[in-house]
Amino acid sequence: MDAKLSLRPAKFFFLFLSSVVFPLEGLAQEADSIPWVPYRVGEELNFSVNWTVGNIGTAYMHVAAIDSFRANPCYRIEAGAISNKTLDLFYPVRDYFFSLIDTRKLFSRKFVKRQKEGKTRRHRELIYDQEAGIRFDLVSGDTVDIVPEAQDDLSIFYYFRTLDLEVGQGILLENFVDRDGNPLKVAVHRTEWVEVPAGRFFCYVVEPFLKRSGLFKHKGNLLVWITNDENRIPVKVTSQLDFGQIVVMLESFTLGKS
Repeated sequence: MDAKLSLRPAKFFFLFLSSVVFPLEGLAQEADSIPWVPYRVGEELNFSVNWTVGNIGTAYMHVAAIDSFRANPCYRIEAGAISNKTLDLFYPVRDYFFSLIDTRKLFSRKFVKRQKEGKTRRHRELIYDQEAGIRFDLVSGDTVDIVPEAQDDLSIFYYFRTLDLEVGQGILLENFVDRDGNPLKVAVHRTEWVEVPAGRFFCYVVEPFLKRSGLFKHKGNLLVWITNDENRIPVKVTSQLDFGQIVVMLESFTLGKS
């Protein structure tokens, strides 16, 4: 197994989910109001990550707690990906991410990424100063301007889960962009039943892609299944790649407490 190829399936899981994005226009909240969300503290989503040759690891997304960041109450979202013993022989993956999502505005306050992939180590710790319109990297010391109500790689998906969807939608996002400033687009194709290890679910089938060049340039090969119910959980992701097919499936889940 090629080590470089074996890395990608575990990474793709979070890239798939973080690419499913929608605009924030028209959704401003009262200063002290708490908007409705389909997730609660205690929610746990556990996935298998599968390549053409078989299972290569697991991944998870958890709503771990309510934290406070600079006196702002925030949902603490934790996520990770772990390669299995077979992949560990070629390219061990131990990735961890967490996001602090403002409970009133549903945008990012902080994002941390720690990745161990083969011999590569990456660490980013980003502070989103939404009021000042800047993002500060505590590791590198870099500061960059951000768009209003900016989202990080995890917070954008949890925001997406709060929105109503309609088949036939095609929405251009301007508040979540790549390094070149390219916005993302999501097409809502259809609804259908899908069966995964965690059960059988009626889902929206959505397809994210970048407006121009980049990792998610539209090639007609990336689909995400999101439940068409009050929980809006991701249950399946598929992608046809040059070196095979990736299938991420929900293995088990626990809904949070109200």
